Amino acid sequence: MRGTVCYVAPEYSGGGDLSEKCDVYSFGVLLLVLIAGRRPLQVTSTVSEYQRANLISWARRLARSGKLLDLVDKKIHSLNKDQAQLCITVALLCLQKSPGCRPSIKEVVGMLTGNLDPPALPIEFSPSPNSRFPSKSRMKVL
Repeated sequence: MRGTVCYVAPEYSGGGDLSEKCDVYSFGVLLLVLIAGRRPLQVTSTVSEYQRANLISWARRLARSGKLLDLVDKKIHSLNKDQAQLCITVALLCLQKSPGCRPSIKEVVGMLTGNLDPPALPIEFSPSPNSRFPSKSRMKVL
């Protein structure tokens, strides 16, 4: 297998064909690396840092909890939150598990340059709304 660990699309690392969508996935990883200011896989020494070890998994967790901007490198002092949100959302679009759901590189460029409408967060990364139905933990036992 060719490619750099953590930058290779899941379908290619699983023996699938190389396509433009594999490049889009790799670009999504690169975009996250630039935003977070760290490598995609980081060995940690503390248990508290373990959840952040895999950048892609950490970004997905933050997206599901509605805390995308926590991904931004703390060394960035002058942050345009709208631009950061756009870049993170585009990166997550590129990192969708299904290659067919990923945008083309032309669409990525259009979104980042403002020539296309800003994207919505993919459903697989969207925070889940509060349920109208009580969970078992909230139900009183009679």
